[in-house]
Amino acid sequence: MRYGHAEITNEFAEITNAFAEITNAFAEATNAFAEITNAFAEITNEFAEATNEFAEITNEFAEATNAFAEITNAFAEATNAFAEATI
Repeated sequence: MRYGHAEITNEFAEITNAFAEITNAFAEATNAFAEITNAFAEITNEFAEATNEFAEITNEFAEATNAFAEITNAFAEATNAFAEATI
């Protein structure tokens, strides 16, 4: 069957429309992927902030532990000095 100019133009228009639909679907999928990527980045940033806060708390706990150790050592020295004085 031979196609006339109008039929060829219509076929080309249908193909062009189908390609436009595919392109739009791809754009929507790309946008959805971007949203997921952004959400993941936000979660990652929040996790990093929580990790940093945990590190700060851990450091403060270490400082408190060291201070307690110093107090304990001072108490031990005082106890030893008292023991020597009473002997």
